[in-house]
Amino acid sequence: MTSKIGARFVVTFMPVPGVNGVRALRWLLKRAKRQYGLVAVDAREEASTPDVSNQIAETFDQLRRNVVARRAARLWPHHDEGGR
Repeated sequence: MTSKIGARFVVTFMPVPGVNGVRALRWLLKRAKRQYGLVAVDAREEASTPDVSNQIAETFDQLRRNVVARRAARLWPHHDEGGR
């Protein structure tokens, strides 16, 4: 690792028809961390199309909350304990 705070990159992915976008993204994020040391610090679904299902949006929001919570727990391990 060259520095504690590095560059951040923003990439937009869109699944092709027939691909489960949430599962594909989860796989991609795991692979990015394991093979390349790239850690997701934020993830969200753009609601650019009106036909995005609520179930997919809710699943993606939960994934985002989980990623953010795990990241926060690693950075601030005593945060939930009131600073103890």
